Amino acid sequence: MASGNARTARGGQRVSELYIGKHLDPHGMLGELYRHKLSDLITHTFICGGSGSGKTVMGKAIIEEAALKGIPSIIVDLKGDLSSLALAFGELAAPAIAPWIEVEDKSTLGRAALAEANSFRKRLWDWGLAETNVREFANLVAVEIFTPRSELGRRVSIPLISSPPPDINMLFEEDPDTASVMVTSMAEALVRRVIPTGQRDRETDFVTALIEHAWRTGIDLTGEAGLGQLVSMILEPPFATIGVLGIDDHIPENRRQKLAQAVNGQLVGAAANWVRGEEMSIDKLAGTNRVDGKTQISVINLSHIPDFEDQSFVVAQIAFAINAWMRKQGSAPGGNRPRLLFFLDEIGGGGGKTAFYPTYPYISTCKPALNILVKQGRAFGVGCILATQNPGDIDYKGLSNCATWIVGKLQTKRDRDKVREGLTDAEFSPSDLAKKIARPKTGEFMLMNKEGDVHFIKERWLLTYHCTLSPEQLRRYKAKVLAPYEGSLNTDIAFDDFEVTATSNEQEEILSLWNDTKDAIGKACNLLEKILNLDTASEKARLWISILRDPDGFNRRLQDAQSQLAEYAKVASLPEDTITQEPSGLMKLLSEKKSASQGPSFNDSRAMPSPSSAKPLGDSVLVEDDGSVIYKGRKFQLYRRYAGKSVTFIEQNGELLFTIEGKVLSKKYIL
Repeated sequence: MASGNARTARGGQRVSELYIGKHLDPHGMLGELYRHKLSDLITHTFICGGSGSGKTVMGKAIIEEAALKGIPSIIVDLKGDLSSLALAFGELAAPAIAPWIEVEDKSTLGRAALAEANSFRKRLWDWGLAETNVREFANLVAVEIFTPRSELGRRVSIPLISSPPPDINMLFEEDPDTASVMVTSMAEALVRRVIPTGQRDRETDFVTALIEHAWRTGIDLTGEAGLGQLVSMILEPPFATIGVLGIDDHIPENRRQKLAQAVNGQLVGAAANWVRGEEMSIDKLAGTNRVDGKTQISVINLSHIPDFEDQSFVVAQIAFAINAWMRKQGSAPGGNRPRLLFFLDEIGGGGGKTAFYPTYPYISTCKPALNILVKQGRAFGVGCILATQNPGDIDYKGLSNCATWIVGKLQTKRDRDKVREGLTDAEFSPSDLAKKIARPKTGEFMLMNKEGDVHFIKERWLLTYHCTLSPEQLRRYKAKVLAPYEGSLNTDIAFDDFEVTATSNEQEEILSLWNDTKDAIGKACNLLEKILNLDTASEKARLWISILRDPDGFNRRLQDAQSQLAEYAKVASLPEDTITQEPSGLMKLLSEKKSASQGPSFNDSRAMPSPSSAKPLGDSVLVEDDGSVIYKGRKFQLYRRYAGKSVTFIEQNGELLFTIEGKVLSKKYIL
């Protein structure tokens, strides 16, 4: 599948690699592209990093890449930020982005949307990508947002009891431990839902026996009809004993009556909302039968469900359903290419007993189901991506099944020690690991692949617009998908950094030409990639790619070389004029840190603006770790929570405004 400048193209080029970032050198400078092996995803991936580390973006980058390779994904979205994978704009323009950003003053929406579109385009370019890559993603990938118990997205039914694997009877005979875990954990999940507190051990044993009986005999317990069948079985058990005790000795009739009433309560009132909606079919979630041929990413959005137990229950049922589905598919052919990815962000939850994958002594409703996936998914072609910002609360014994570890900045010594412990179990523990995992900035990670190779990388810019979708935005997406903003938008931001005075029409034309130029260079990089695939020794192609993708970096290396040569000249008493200290020609043009709007360096007959009439540059920079930014040599203090994020400047009526992620901040300064 074609995927742009740094991506895989149709025709068989590098179909087994994922472009998720670039290498970092010991000085933190970006180097060559880092290409992750597609086959590594089948052995599971663990991502950890504190708040603001970029772990969610890293997970989304992997999902994007896998989708472009034809690998579907099922994602559990706890906060609404993973749902924004659906925002792949065909055109990076203000009307397209405006519906997905929030501003305090609606009159600034147009300007904020335009600034965000320009910033997004610039970031793509910084990573060797272009709008063509975004359009490609939109054309090849379909993102569906499902919402249990809600009409915000596509409403999906969450069964209280899942269907058994098709080989369940054989599993009882050949792998009784796995079969027992499946049945017992399914029963525990159900009983915990209907009896939230108090003694429930006997009820759990009883329901375990009922589910096993039903699975062995082919009785369907799914959906509303299945729950009704279960109620009947509770009142009139299909067996006389549990173990060596009679039914009444194990669980008296009055307790069976209360249990039946509790299960029946799931079919009435608000509780019944769980089992209403589209059937939770993994074939449907994986897009198996899509007629358009697109690769499907299915997001199970739980941002409207605040209760941890409810969230854990949904995760358990999805994991159980995937387990049944993968066994139906059979063993993965060759074992190298995933059939399906399952991504759960924030497995640490709120820590302690509210962690989805907790360490001892806690147990969550979903942990047994997750254990089955991470232990057995590989054999069936199901790869798991698990992420957390609370690594200290995670059971690393279970995560030993994850062959790829991606570690970002960690806030506390406890977290760093826990990760070091986990990596030690994975037979990797360099002496300076503690220092290395404490140093990364936002978006920087230490990655250890399944071969044990360690890389330090920075994650690439996403093809999709990264934000947290509000309930209103979810409704808008369901109704109109990516329909542009309806109504007028004031995008009256002067492109003041152009070298010419032009009318608004001329400005739009020039901006369009610059965008076309960027896309053309992106296509040139694609062609150069093809040359390299055919001729890996082509230094000319490799040089041009490095120049086009990172002109600043190339210029920096050139200047370093010139400095070294100058030092050598002094030592060797060579004439100083033999050393060229400044790049010229193409190198000078490519190395200039000008925005597109600074214009080409050709003579123009139109009048140039005077310095006093020229308006300031509206470029974007990253917020420093202390929450400050530098603009025109002045330091402006913003908020620490935006550290590492891109900020765009807007000058208006003698004031300096700031936009971050499409939001115009309340802070403003007099210029």
